Amino acid sequence: MSFREEPLQVKIYVSLVVSAAALFLWYNPFAVTLIGWPFLFFVLLNMAFENLGVELPRGYGSVSVGFAVSLALIILMGPVAAVWANAFNIVHFNSLKQIRKMSYRLLFNTAQLMLSAGLAGYTYVFSGGTPGSFILPANILPLIASTFTYFFVNAVLVIYVMSLSKKVSFFGMWLTNFRWSAPNYFAVAPLGVLIAVVYTSMGMSGVLLLVLPLLLARHTFILYMDMRNQYLSTIRALTKAIDAKDHYTHGHSERVARYVVMIGQEMALPEDFLEKLEYLALMHDIGKIGIPESILNKPSRLSDEEFNLVRGHSAVGADIISNIKFIGEYADIVRHHHERVDGSGYPDGLTGDLMSVGAKIVSAADAFDAMTSLRTYREPMTKQEAVAELKRCSDTQFCPVVVDAFIKVLRRKGEIK
Repeated sequence: MSFREEPLQVKIYVSLVVSAAALFLWYNPFAVTLIGWPFLFFVLLNMAFENLGVELPRGYGSVSVGFAVSLALIILMGPVAAVWANAFNIVHFNSLKQIRKMSYRLLFNTAQLMLSAGLAGYTYVFSGGTPGSFILPANILPLIASTFTYFFVNAVLVIYVMSLSKKVSFFGMWLTNFRWSAPNYFAVAPLGVLIAVVYTSMGMSGVLLLVLPLLLARHTFILYMDMRNQYLSTIRALTKAIDAKDHYTHGHSERVARYVVMIGQEMALPEDFLEKLEYLALMHDIGKIGIPESILNKPSRLSDEEFNLVRGHSAVGADIISNIKFIGEYADIVRHHHERVDGSGYPDGLTGDLMSVGAKIVSAADAFDAMTSLRTYREPMTKQEAVAELKRCSDTQFCPVVVDAFIKVLRRKGEIK
Protein backbone atom coordinates (compact mmCIF):
# COMPACT_ATOMS: atom_id res chain seq x y z
CA MET A 1 0.00 0.00 0.00
CA SER A 2 1.36 3.43 -0.95
CA PHE A 3 1.51 6.34 1.50
CA ARG A 4 -1.40 8.04 -0.29
CA GLU A 5 -3.60 4.99 0.28
CA GLU A 6 -2.85 4.77 4.00
CA PRO A 7 -5.45 6.09 6.50
CA LEU A 8 -5.01 9.69 7.69
CA GLN A 9 -4.01 8.47 11.17
CA VAL A 10 -1.10 6.52 9.67
CA LYS A 11 0.09 9.53 7.68
CA ILE A 12 0.02 11.75 10.76
CA TYR A 13 1.72 9.16 12.95
CA VAL A 14 4.50 8.40 10.44
CA SER A 15 5.11 12.12 9.98
CA LEU A 16 5.37 12.63 13.75
CA VAL A 17 7.83 9.75 14.21
CA VAL A 18 10.02 10.90 11.31
CA SER A 19 9.94 14.47 12.64
CA ALA A 20 10.89 13.26 16.12
CA ALA A 21 13.86 11.37 14.67
CA ALA A 22 14.94 14.47 12.74
CA LEU A 23 14.80 16.52 15.95
CA PHE A 24 16.79 13.80 17.68
CA LEU A 25 19.53 14.24 15.07
CA TRP A 26 19.35 18.02 15.46
CA TYR A 27 19.94 17.83 19.20
CA ASN A 28 22.59 15.11 18.79
CA PRO A 29 24.90 16.52 16.08
CA PHE A 30 27.47 14.25 14.50
CA ALA A 31 30.60 14.27 16.65
CA VAL A 32 33.94 14.86 14.96
CA THR A 33 35.39 12.13 17.18
CA LEU A 34 33.25 9.57 15.33
CA ILE A 35 35.03 10.16 12.04
CA GLY A 36 37.21 7.16 11.26
CA TRP A 37 37.27 3.47 10.37
CA PRO A 38 35.86 2.11 13.68
CA PHE A 39 32.57 4.02 13.35
CA LEU A 40 32.31 3.27 9.62
CA PHE A 41 32.90 -0.42 10.37
CA PHE A 42 29.99 -0.52 12.82
CA VAL A 43 27.76 1.45 10.44
CA LEU A 44 28.34 -1.11 7.68
CA LEU A 45 27.87 -4.00 10.12
CA ASN A 46 24.59 -2.52 11.36
CA MET A 47 23.34 -1.94 7.81
CA ALA A 48 24.19 -5.53 6.87
CA PHE A 49 22.37 -6.99 9.87
CA GLU A 50 19.27 -4.84 9.33
CA ASN A 51 19.17 -5.82 5.65
CA LEU A 52 19.28 -9.49 6.67
CA GLY A 53 16.22 -9.31 8.91
CA VAL A 54 13.72 -12.18 8.80
CA GLU A 55 10.02 -11.44 8.29
CA LEU A 56 7.65 -12.41 11.09
CA PRO A 57 4.35 -14.27 10.52
CA ARG A 58 1.27 -12.29 9.38
CA GLY A 59 3.49 -9.40 8.24
CA TYR A 60 4.13 -8.28 11.82
CA GLY A 61 7.52 -6.76 11.05
CA SER A 62 10.85 -8.54 11.13
CA VAL A 63 13.57 -9.61 13.52
CA SER A 64 17.27 -8.99 13.09
CA VAL A 65 20.43 -8.87 15.17
CA GLY A 66 20.97 -5.19 14.37
CA PHE A 67 20.23 -4.39 18.02
CA ALA A 68 23.48 -6.17 18.97
CA VAL A 69 25.46 -3.63 16.94
CA SER A 70 23.49 -0.72 18.42
CA LEU A 71 24.15 -1.99 21.94
CA ALA A 72 27.85 -2.47 21.18
CA LEU A 73 28.00 1.11 19.88
CA ILE A 74 26.27 2.39 23.02
CA ILE A 75 28.84 0.58 25.18
CA LEU A 76 31.86 1.63 23.11
CA MET A 77 31.01 5.09 21.76
CA GLY A 78 27.79 6.29 23.41
CA PRO A 79 24.21 7.13 22.36
CA VAL A 80 25.12 9.70 19.69
CA ALA A 81 27.08 7.05 17.77
CA ALA A 82 24.16 4.62 18.00
CA VAL A 83 21.70 7.23 16.70
CA TRP A 84 23.83 8.21 13.72
CA ALA A 85 24.74 4.62 12.85
CA ASN A 86 21.03 3.80 12.61
CA ALA A 87 20.42 6.93 10.53
CA PHE A 88 22.44 5.26 7.79
CA ASN A 89 19.83 2.48 7.63
CA ILE A 90 18.06 4.77 5.18
CA VAL A 91 20.28 2.88 2.71
CA HIS A 92 18.23 -0.32 2.87
CA PHE A 93 19.03 -2.46 -0.15
CA ASN A 94 15.68 -4.27 -0.37
CA SER A 95 13.68 -1.06 -0.15
CA LEU A 96 15.86 0.81 -2.63
CA LYS A 97 14.67 -1.61 -5.31
CA GLN A 98 11.20 -0.07 -4.94
CA ILE A 99 12.15 3.32 -3.53
CA ARG A 100 9.09 5.18 -4.89
CA LYS A 101 6.62 2.70 -3.47
CA MET A 102 8.37 2.01 -0.18
CA SER A 103 9.97 5.35 0.70
CA TYR A 104 7.63 6.17 3.59
CA ARG A 105 8.20 2.76 5.17
CA LEU A 106 11.93 3.18 4.72
CA LEU A 107 11.82 6.58 6.41
CA PHE A 108 9.64 5.30 9.24
CA ASN A 109 11.76 2.21 9.91
CA THR A 110 14.94 4.28 9.93
CA ALA A 111 13.33 6.85 12.23
CA GLN A 112 12.08 4.29 14.74
CA LEU A 113 15.48 2.55 14.82
CA MET A 114 17.16 5.91 15.52
CA LEU A 115 14.73 6.72 18.34
CA SER A 116 14.98 3.22 19.81
CA ALA A 117 18.79 3.26 19.78
CA GLY A 118 19.03 6.83 21.03
CA LEU A 119 16.65 6.40 23.95
CA ALA A 120 18.29 3.07 24.83
CA GLY A 121 21.68 4.81 24.77
CA TYR A 122 20.62 7.59 27.10
CA THR A 123 18.97 5.06 29.40
CA TYR A 124 22.32 3.26 29.56
CA VAL A 125 24.10 6.49 30.51
CA PHE A 126 21.49 7.76 32.98
CA SER A 127 21.36 4.40 34.78
CA GLY A 128 25.09 4.45 35.44
CA GLY A 129 26.75 3.09 32.31
CA THR A 130 29.90 4.78 31.03
CA PRO A 131 30.51 4.58 27.25
CA GLY A 132 34.05 3.48 26.48
CA SER A 133 34.57 1.90 29.89
CA PHE A 134 32.79 -1.43 30.26
CA ILE A 135 33.09 -3.00 33.71
CA LEU A 136 31.17 -6.02 34.99
CA PRO A 137 29.12 -6.41 37.13
CA ALA A 138 28.68 -2.64 37.57
CA ASN A 139 27.20 -2.24 34.08
CA ILE A 140 24.70 -5.10 34.27
CA LEU A 141 21.81 -2.91 35.45
CA PRO A 142 22.43 -0.24 32.75
CA LEU A 143 22.56 -3.02 30.13
CA ILE A 144 19.25 -4.51 31.26
CA ALA A 145 17.62 -1.06 31.37
CA SER A 146 18.99 -0.19 27.93
CA THR A 147 17.79 -3.47 26.40
CA PHE A 148 14.31 -3.07 27.87
CA THR A 149 14.10 0.53 26.63
CA TYR A 150 15.13 -0.43 23.09
CA PHE A 151 12.62 -3.28 22.96
CA PHE A 152 9.78 -1.20 24.43
CA VAL A 153 10.30 1.85 22.20
CA ASN A 154 10.82 -0.25 19.08
CA ALA A 155 7.77 -2.42 19.78
CA VAL A 156 5.42 0.46 20.59
CA LEU A 157 6.44 2.56 17.58
CA VAL A 158 6.15 -0.32 15.11
CA ILE A 159 3.08 -2.06 16.53
CA TYR A 160 1.08 1.17 16.80
CA VAL A 161 1.57 2.09 13.14
CA MET A 162 0.73 -1.48 12.09
CA SER A 163 -2.42 -1.52 14.22
CA LEU A 164 -3.51 1.74 12.59
CA SER A 165 -2.73 0.49 9.08
CA LYS A 166 -4.27 -2.96 9.51
CA LYS A 167 -7.10 -1.66 11.75
CA VAL A 168 -6.57 -4.35 14.37
CA SER A 169 -6.20 -4.34 18.14
CA PHE A 170 -2.94 -2.81 19.39
CA PHE A 171 -2.91 -5.14 22.39
CA GLY A 172 -3.43 -8.24 20.26
CA MET A 173 -0.57 -7.23 17.97
CA TRP A 174 1.57 -6.46 21.02
CA LEU A 175 1.15 -10.04 22.25
CA THR A 176 2.06 -11.38 18.82
CA ASN A 177 5.13 -9.19 18.54
CA PHE A 178 6.19 -9.96 22.12
CA ARG A 179 6.14 -13.67 21.48
CA TRP A 180 8.43 -13.42 18.46
CA SER A 181 10.56 -10.37 19.26
CA ALA A 182 11.20 -10.34 23.02
CA PRO A 183 13.26 -13.57 23.05
CA ASN A 184 15.27 -12.21 20.12
CA TYR A 185 16.15 -8.93 21.86
CA PHE A 186 17.09 -10.46 25.19
CA ALA A 187 19.08 -13.22 23.50
CA VAL A 188 20.87 -10.72 21.27
CA ALA A 189 21.80 -8.37 24.13
CA PRO A 190 24.66 -10.62 25.36
CA LEU A 191 25.87 -10.71 21.76
CA GLY A 192 26.10 -6.92 21.78
CA VAL A 193 28.21 -7.12 24.93
CA LEU A 194 30.37 -9.79 23.31
CA ILE A 195 30.90 -7.62 20.22
CA ALA A 196 32.03 -4.74 22.44
CA VAL A 197 34.40 -6.95 24.44
CA VAL A 198 35.86 -8.66 21.36
CA TYR A 199 36.29 -5.33 19.58
CA THR A 200 38.13 -3.90 22.60
CA SER A 201 40.58 -6.81 22.75
CA MET A 202 40.85 -7.95 19.10
CA GLY A 203 39.59 -5.08 16.97
CA MET A 204 37.47 -5.32 13.82
CA SER A 205 38.88 -8.67 12.72
CA GLY A 206 37.74 -10.27 15.96
CA VAL A 207 34.19 -8.96 15.47
CA LEU A 208 34.07 -10.40 11.95
CA LEU A 209 34.67 -13.86 13.42
CA LEU A 210 31.30 -13.54 15.19
CA VAL A 211 29.43 -12.96 11.93
CA LEU A 212 29.53 -16.58 10.72
CA PRO A 213 27.60 -18.10 13.68
CA LEU A 214 25.10 -15.24 13.38
CA LEU A 215 24.50 -16.04 9.72
CA LEU A 216 24.08 -19.70 10.66
CA ALA A 217 21.49 -18.78 13.32
CA ARG A 218 19.65 -16.63 10.75
CA HIS A 219 19.65 -19.50 8.26
CA THR A 220 18.18 -21.84 10.90
CA PHE A 221 15.39 -19.37 11.66
CA ILE A 222 14.64 -18.98 7.94
CA LEU A 223 14.38 -22.76 7.59
CA TYR A 224 11.89 -22.80 10.47
CA MET A 225 9.81 -20.04 8.88
CA ASP A 226 9.90 -21.80 5.49
CA MET A 227 8.74 -25.04 7.10
CA ARG A 228 5.92 -23.18 8.84
CA ASN A 229 4.85 -21.52 5.58
CA GLN A 230 4.96 -24.82 3.68
CA TYR A 231 2.80 -26.41 6.38
CA LEU A 232 0.25 -23.63 6.05
CA SER A 233 0.35 -23.85 2.23
CA THR A 234 -0.37 -27.59 2.41
CA ILE A 235 -3.35 -26.97 4.68
CA ARG A 236 -4.67 -24.24 2.38
CA ALA A 237 -4.36 -26.53 -0.65
CA LEU A 238 -6.28 -29.25 1.18
CA THR A 239 -9.06 -26.90 2.25
CA LYS A 240 -9.42 -25.57 -1.30
CA ALA A 241 -9.87 -29.14 -2.49
CA ILE A 242 -12.61 -29.65 0.12
CA ASP A 243 -14.33 -26.35 -0.68
CA ALA A 244 -14.24 -27.22 -4.39
CA LYS A 245 -16.57 -30.17 -3.71
CA ASP A 246 -19.31 -27.76 -2.66
CA HIS A 247 -20.01 -25.22 -5.39
CA TYR A 248 -21.68 -22.87 -2.93
CA THR A 249 -18.87 -22.71 -0.37
CA HIS A 250 -15.92 -21.82 -2.61
CA GLY A 251 -13.39 -19.91 -0.48
CA HIS A 252 -15.49 -20.48 2.64
CA SER A 253 -12.70 -21.95 4.77
CA GLU A 254 -10.27 -19.14 3.87
CA ARG A 255 -12.84 -16.51 4.82
CA VAL A 256 -13.71 -18.27 8.07
CA ALA A 257 -10.01 -18.45 8.96
CA ARG A 258 -9.67 -14.72 8.25
CA TYR A 259 -12.61 -13.89 10.51
CA VAL A 260 -11.30 -16.22 13.22
CA VAL A 261 -7.92 -14.45 13.25
CA MET A 262 -9.64 -11.05 13.39
CA ILE A 263 -11.76 -12.12 16.37
CA GLY A 264 -8.84 -13.79 18.13
CA GLN A 265 -6.67 -10.70 17.78
CA GLU A 266 -9.49 -8.51 19.07
CA MET A 267 -9.83 -10.82 22.09
CA ALA A 268 -6.02 -10.69 22.57
CA LEU A 269 -5.61 -14.46 22.41
CA PRO A 270 -2.03 -15.77 22.69
CA GLU A 271 -0.29 -15.89 19.32
CA ASP A 272 0.72 -19.54 19.55
CA PHE A 273 -2.91 -20.55 20.14
CA LEU A 274 -4.19 -18.14 17.48
CA GLU A 275 -1.85 -19.66 14.92
CA LYS A 276 -3.26 -23.13 15.64
CA LEU A 277 -6.79 -21.75 15.65
CA GLU A 278 -6.20 -20.38 12.15
CA TYR A 279 -5.17 -23.85 10.95
CA LEU A 280 -8.21 -25.40 12.62
CA ALA A 281 -10.51 -22.82 11.03
CA LEU A 282 -9.07 -23.64 7.63
CA MET A 283 -9.78 -27.33 8.28
CA HIS A 284 -13.07 -27.03 10.17
CA ASP A 285 -15.00 -28.66 7.29
CA ILE A 286 -12.45 -31.37 6.51
CA GLY A 287 -15.02 -33.96 7.60
CA LYS A 288 -16.96 -33.21 4.40
CA ILE A 289 -14.26 -35.01 2.46
CA GLY A 290 -16.25 -38.24 2.69
CA ILE A 291 -19.63 -36.73 1.75
CA PRO A 292 -20.65 -37.25 -1.91
CA GLU A 293 -20.80 -34.09 -4.03
CA SER A 294 -24.31 -35.04 -5.08
CA ILE A 295 -25.43 -34.46 -1.49
CA LEU A 296 -23.35 -31.31 -0.87
CA ASN A 297 -24.70 -29.70 -4.06
CA LYS A 298 -28.24 -31.11 -3.96
CA PRO A 299 -30.64 -28.29 -4.93
CA SER A 300 -33.66 -29.86 -3.21
CA ARG A 301 -34.33 -30.72 0.42
CA LEU A 302 -32.05 -33.36 1.94
CA SER A 303 -33.51 -36.62 3.21
CA ASP A 304 -33.13 -37.40 6.92
CA GLU A 305 -30.34 -39.86 6.12
CA GLU A 306 -28.51 -37.31 3.97
CA PHE A 307 -28.97 -34.58 6.58
CA ASN A 308 -27.51 -36.78 9.31
CA LEU A 309 -24.56 -37.60 7.05
CA VAL A 310 -23.86 -33.88 6.57
CA ARG A 311 -24.28 -33.19 10.29
CA GLY A 312 -21.69 -35.85 11.02
CA HIS A 313 -18.91 -33.93 9.25
CA SER A 314 -17.78 -32.12 12.41
CA ALA A 315 -17.22 -35.39 14.32
CA VAL A 316 -15.47 -36.97 11.33
CA GLY A 317 -13.31 -33.87 10.95
CA ALA A 318 -12.31 -33.99 14.62
CA ASP A 319 -11.24 -37.62 14.22
CA ILE A 320 -9.02 -36.61 11.30
CA ILE A 321 -7.56 -33.60 13.13
CA SER A 322 -6.82 -35.64 16.26
CA ASN A 323 -4.16 -37.54 14.30
CA ILE A 324 -2.25 -34.38 13.36
CA LYS A 325 0.46 -33.83 15.95
CA PHE A 326 0.65 -30.05 15.67
CA ILE A 327 -3.05 -29.35 16.28
CA GLY A 328 -4.49 -32.69 17.39
CA GLU A 329 -4.97 -31.60 21.00
CA TYR A 330 -7.47 -28.97 19.79
CA ALA A 331 -9.60 -31.35 17.70
CA ASP A 332 -12.58 -30.49 19.94
CA ILE A 333 -12.75 -27.08 18.24
CA VAL A 334 -13.59 -28.77 14.93
CA ARG A 335 -15.95 -31.23 16.62
CA HIS A 336 -17.89 -28.51 18.43
CA HIS A 337 -18.06 -25.68 15.90
CA HIS A 338 -21.77 -26.42 15.36
CA GLU A 339 -22.62 -26.49 19.07
CA ARG A 340 -24.77 -23.69 20.49
CA VAL A 341 -24.29 -21.97 23.83
CA ASP A 342 -27.86 -22.90 24.84
CA GLY A 343 -27.09 -26.61 24.33
CA SER A 344 -29.23 -27.15 21.21
CA GLY A 345 -26.32 -27.72 18.80
CA TYR A 346 -24.60 -30.89 17.60
CA PRO A 347 -22.96 -33.40 17.80
CA ASP A 348 -22.78 -33.42 21.63
CA GLY A 349 -25.36 -30.83 22.69
CA LEU A 350 -22.83 -28.86 24.75
CA THR A 351 -23.77 -25.65 26.55
CA GLY A 352 -21.58 -22.56 26.42
CA ASP A 353 -19.73 -23.28 29.65
CA LEU A 354 -18.53 -26.60 28.18
CA MET A 355 -17.49 -25.19 24.78
CA SER A 356 -13.91 -24.05 24.27
CA VAL A 357 -13.32 -20.42 23.29
CA GLY A 358 -11.91 -21.66 19.97
CA ALA A 359 -15.12 -23.51 19.14
CA LYS A 360 -17.18 -20.42 20.01
CA ILE A 361 -15.07 -18.26 17.70
CA VAL A 362 -15.17 -20.70 14.76
CA SER A 363 -18.93 -21.10 15.27
CA ALA A 364 -19.58 -17.36 14.93
CA ALA A 365 -17.17 -16.93 12.00
CA ASP A 366 -18.60 -19.97 10.18
CA ALA A 367 -22.19 -18.79 10.62
CA PHE A 368 -21.35 -15.23 9.54
CA ASP A 369 -19.73 -16.41 6.31
CA ALA A 370 -22.59 -18.83 5.65
CA MET A 371 -25.12 -16.01 6.06
CA THR A 372 -23.23 -13.68 3.72
CA SER A 373 -22.67 -16.34 1.03
CA LEU A 374 -25.03 -17.56 -1.72
CA ARG A 375 -26.83 -20.80 -0.99
CA THR A 376 -29.14 -22.99 -3.11
CA TYR A 377 -32.06 -22.09 -0.88
CA ARG A 378 -31.54 -18.30 -0.41
CA GLU A 379 -29.76 -15.13 -1.46
CA PRO A 380 -26.82 -13.91 0.65
CA MET A 381 -27.37 -11.43 3.48
CA THR A 382 -25.44 -8.19 3.64
CA LYS A 383 -22.78 -8.05 6.34
CA GLN A 384 -24.93 -5.57 8.25
CA GLU A 385 -27.87 -8.00 8.18
CA ALA A 386 -25.62 -10.90 9.23
CA VAL A 387 -24.32 -8.89 12.19
CA ALA A 388 -27.89 -8.16 13.26
CA GLU A 389 -28.56 -11.91 13.17
CA LEU A 390 -25.45 -12.63 15.25
CA LYS A 391 -26.65 -10.10 17.84
CA ARG A 392 -30.17 -11.56 17.82
CA CYS A 393 -28.80 -15.06 18.45
CA SER A 394 -26.22 -13.91 20.98
CA ASP A 395 -26.45 -15.91 24.22
CA THR A 396 -28.56 -18.61 22.54
CA GLN A 397 -26.54 -19.78 19.54
CA PHE A 398 -23.41 -17.65 19.88
CA CYS A 399 -21.17 -16.47 22.71
CA PRO A 400 -21.88 -12.76 23.46
CA VAL A 401 -18.20 -12.00 24.13
CA VAL A 402 -17.21 -13.42 20.74
CA VAL A 403 -20.02 -11.59 18.94
CA ASP A 404 -19.06 -8.27 20.56
CA ALA A 405 -15.40 -8.74 19.57
CA PHE A 406 -16.41 -9.66 16.01
CA ILE A 407 -18.63 -6.60 15.65
CA LYS A 408 -15.93 -4.29 17.02
CA VAL A 409 -13.29 -5.46 14.58
CA LEU A 410 -15.68 -5.45 11.59
CA ARG A 411 -16.70 -1.89 12.44
CA ARG A 412 -13.11 -0.74 12.91
CA LYS A 413 -12.17 -2.21 9.51
CA GLY A 414 -15.08 -0.39 7.90
CA GLU A 415 -16.85 -3.60 6.83
CA ILE A 416 -20.01 -2.60 8.73
CA LYS A 417 -21.39 0.66 10.09
